[in-house]
Amino acid sequence: MEVISLAAKIRAWNELMKVALNIGKLRGDIDNFFRGNIVRSLQDEGWFDYLTQPRTVDEIASQFQYTDTEFLQSILDVFTSDHTLSKGVDNRYVINGVVEDRWVLPTLFDGSMVELWKDYAVFLPDRLRGKYLEFTSGMSLFDWDNVLGLQMYEQVRLAAFQFGGAFNRTGRFLDIGSGNGRGTSAIWSYYFKRNRFFSGTDMRIYGVEPDEGLSEIAREEFSMMAAELLGVDVKEIDAQKDHHPEFHIGLAEKIPFEDEYFDMVYASQVIHWTSWELAIKEMLRVLKPGGIFFGAESFYPTADPYSEIHFKVTQGADGYHTKTDFERWAMEGGAKSVKFATPITVFKVTK
Repeated sequence: MEVISLAAKIRAWNELMKVALNIGKLRGDIDNFFRGNIVRSLQDEGWFDYLTQPRTVDEIASQFQYTDTEFLQSILDVFTSDHTLSKGVDNRYVINGVVEDRWVLPTLFDGSMVELWKDYAVFLPDRLRGKYLEFTSGMSLFDWDNVLGLQMYEQVRLAAFQFGGAFNRTGRFLDIGSGNGRGTSAIWSYYFKRNRFFSGTDMRIYGVEPDEGLSEIAREEFSMMAAELLGVDVKEIDAQKDHHPEFHIGLAEKIPFEDEYFDMVYASQVIHWTSWELAIKEMLRVLKPGGIFFGAESFYPTADPYSEIHFKVTQGADGYHTKTDFERWAMEGGAKSVKFATPITVFKVTK
């Protein structure tokens, strides 16, 4: 079994401390933000006025014309677990007094981040009626563009790289869920600063992203983003054209590459948008023996269930699972070891 050094864990922690000195307070603010979004959406729907009287799941579904009673039940369970609702012995739900809206704006969330997640929460009633959102469909790509550039994602990414030891490796690197390419550009810049791109190098960066609009941004704006990140002229990046990342359209559950093609596969805060078991095993399928699959993800029981509700309005999103589930699926997919660290959990899987 591979041993992860204490130093690697400390380096990962140090990167996360740059996000906020008080990680616990930041986490609490983020959780309250997501809860507030859901509360506001369902208040507008009329939920809490209706639930001043005890109601069954079927009565709630009939009142609001909901068709996905399984998803409805899961939301009721979340509100019951935090004592917003009570469940009687007759399986009827009723509010516990006044429903508190504890919505706060986390310090790291800008206007684009706030608007993006508000959009997901607003779609929740439609999702309960059997409709799905197709990730960025109906969303502002401008908001996604800004959100993916947040410093928070940069520090989580660096924590994963430190824990995974990815700076000490070369080869074919795959960024899963590459989005608008900003994160992929940052990854490219890490290796550029370490002089890994030269004639005959085995260092190649690839991105896979299901949304064509975001992928188009990635291809068109890579040089500009990399130049900005590195503080150099765009011409210097263009001169490295032979080493630029390749951006491909594809799903985490169906990666458009052959078996054992990559030396490193990276996925940060991506797996909850996918079907976990399929995605984990597929990422290991395209990984060479001895390669690493690493990144960051939230896991139950510490993951926030209100943020999960936001994700689940989209088609194909599993939401959260446990570390035990993750490890089982990874081992079934050919992993030799699975390691975790830090509260914003970074992971390293070795094949």
